[in-house]
Amino acid sequence: MVYIITEHWWPPGKSEELGKLYLEAMQKFPDDKSIFKPVIQSAVWSVQEGMHSITVGSVQPGKVKEAMNISSNRLLMIGKAIQEFRYTINIAYDLIEAMPFVGLKAP
Repeated sequence: MVYIITEHWWPPGKSEELGKLYLEAMQKFPDDKSIFKPVIQSAVWSVQEGMHSITVGSVQPGKVKEAMNISSNRLLMIGKAIQEFRYTINIAYDLIEAMPFVGLKAP
């Protein structure tokens, strides 16, 4: 299984604005279960520098590019409105999918 994992950081004083933008971004670029299914819609916690959150989705076979497009569009929308907003988008593979990366054959 392939996962798309996004991480986000922002100052705590921007939380309300970010929350509203997140809801707008989700309406403009909604989940499409034919592309990816949310595993963690959003998990949020405090860090020393402010706030941190993640989302995790399981990507349907052959749909990595489409999943990246949806995630990128959402995060760019927020980033344009909140200058201090930072994010990363990662593609991760479960153990079976990752075995060839380390020279092993998947069962």
